[in-house]
Amino acid sequence: MAPTWTVVGGAEKGGILVRRGQELTSQAVTDRLSTGAEVEELHICGERLHFRRITGSGPEEGWVSVRTSGKQLLQRKDDADTEPTGNKMALTLPIQHREVVGPSSGYRHRWAVNIDAWHPEGGADGKEFQFLLHLIKEETDRKNVMRFKFLEDQKRALISRLLVRQASASSLNKTNFEDIEIKRTKGKKPFLAQPLPPEDEAPNWNVNCSHEGKWVVCASEPHVIAGIDVAELRRKRRDGEPIDFHDVFKDNLTWKEWQYVKEHGPCLDREYEVFSRFWSAKEAFVKARGDGLAYPLGKAEFHWKPIEGYDFGTAFEGDVHIEGTHSPRWRFVQYRMPGDSPHWTTVGRGPLTDIVDAHGEFTKTLRKPQELFSEREWQAHLESHSPHFDVLPVGALVPQDNMDAYVEAGGLKFP
Repeated sequence: MAPTWTVVGGAEKGGILVRRGQELTSQAVTDRLSTGAEVEELHICGERLHFRRITGSGPEEGWVSVRTSGKQLLQRKDDADTEPTGNKMALTLPIQHREVVGPSSGYRHRWAVNIDAWHPEGGADGKEFQFLLHLIKEETDRKNVMRFKFLEDQKRALISRLLVRQASASSLNKTNFEDIEIKRTKGKKPFLAQPLPPEDEAPNWNVNCSHEGKWVVCASEPHVIAGIDVAELRRKRRDGEPIDFHDVFKDNLTWKEWQYVKEHGPCLDREYEVFSRFWSAKEAFVKARGDGLAYPLGKAEFHWKPIEGYDFGTAFEGDVHIEGTHSPRWRFVQYRMPGDSPHWTTVGRGPLTDIVDAHGEFTKTLRKPQELFSEREWQAHLESHSPHFDVLPVGALVPQDNMDAYVEAGGLKFP
């Protein structure tokens, strides 16, 4: 029996918006789906639901968002009591009820893996770790994983590479990594070299990853350029010495940003958390561009406002000003990650014209140049819903064609 959903949002607007297709840029239907209506699930892709109406008023069929801007719009009837409180970054629904990885998961992904929850037997030399490592066909990438001394660093490096490949395979509707070629720009930005997703649906598909502390995170986009960064709120170096961040990073924030940091005292730990939010945003910005820390970070100034529907101080959306001038073709969202160990993650989405790609290989994979987007179309892509992060187990990064062998190597089957 197909799952059923209840419309819980849109009361102030007479219901929720319905579109004819899965993409948020597809044509909107005139009638809204009424609040309180019950619908049958035909298909779900990320947080987009293809429905058939059972009760209530509105279109008989169409696509809607399960939630948007932090607000729940539909509730799956048998999961009405599953959403946790005080932790809005957690999954809206159990993973097994949604296609979050693999074919049919769409082109826009937001994934996070907690490496502290993964304990491969035998460490980096064990069967499970080595099996996952050899899913990566590029020898250079395998060597770069193993060059790290500590297991925690090896896990972060491995998971980040698997996230890029699983996002690529999922966007290609593939169940293995065999024909996927991942390259890096001169600035070390990873990209899918070949094959490429359908040009009419995802002409500029690209993916980015980041890791720090216990989180490895990933974001992909079909039209705009994506950059992501996660910052751990650890104010001390590995040797235990505190970081004098006011002095060490004094040129990386603008005076307005430093003023904002100091206003959020009264203690250095609180100031450092606000500083880390700015640092995460700047990293996401330059990672999207492709030039990394070669870009003078002090030129970019971020302005933030809270996202409605989240616990206070846990979610923001923002824009960037370059040397004092607002850059309207960029948009950023920022979340405090779940759990007791504080981390902030920022996703930046921006224009193709800001890409830095010395060798031009990445740029060649982008098949719809900026000038072919109207301003209205670009803003629609830029302002489209940035999904919540799905917290994935390591097994979710294994292609389905390799799942049985992964289990034999000691891994846990997904789903």
